[in-house]
Amino acid sequence: MIELQPKTLERIRDHLLEVGQPPSVHFMRHIADDDPFAGDADAKRRFEALFETMFLMVIADGDVAAEERDVLRGAVRGLTENAVRTAHIEKLFAECTERLKEGREARLNAIAPILLEDPVLAEAAFSLAAALAFADSEIQDEENELINELAERLEIDGDRADELLNQLEADSSE
Repeated sequence: MIELQPKTLERIRDHLLEVGQPPSVHFMRHIADDDPFAGDADAKRRFEALFETMFLMVIADGDVAAEERDVLRGAVRGLTENAVRTAHIEKLFAECTERLKEGREARLNAIAPILLEDPVLAEAAFSLAAALAFADSEIQDEENELINELAERLEIDGDRADELLNQLEADSSE
């Protein structure tokens, strides 16, 4: 069983919190279409599966803290070079909330095959979920259970999971 260690994830959480803070007042280029994946159905499908993985971690303990939403927003902004705006993130969050009525198991069954199409995407989903588990500075049992379930469903063995978590720590300390 993988045990998430707070010190491993603290620095990456802090970075994603910083990136995910609402922007200060500044001029932003107008985005004509609020869906940056319009016209690329495959990229949209993969991104939405990755987003839903992060969403599932945010809601795993039943309490969505402001810090978790900020870290989620920071992860999305970092992954998309700020192409996905807050309004679109909130829309995705609402869509995931609606789909969750099917149950967590059903949602994991739906997204795991998409993530498994690309091993790099599967590992990214696992790593980002781990970072989100520590967004509110605590790792709840439900979050640790989900990270273990993700590792199993995404076919990431314990040694590789530890490598990914250690890489998160190394990347965040540079």
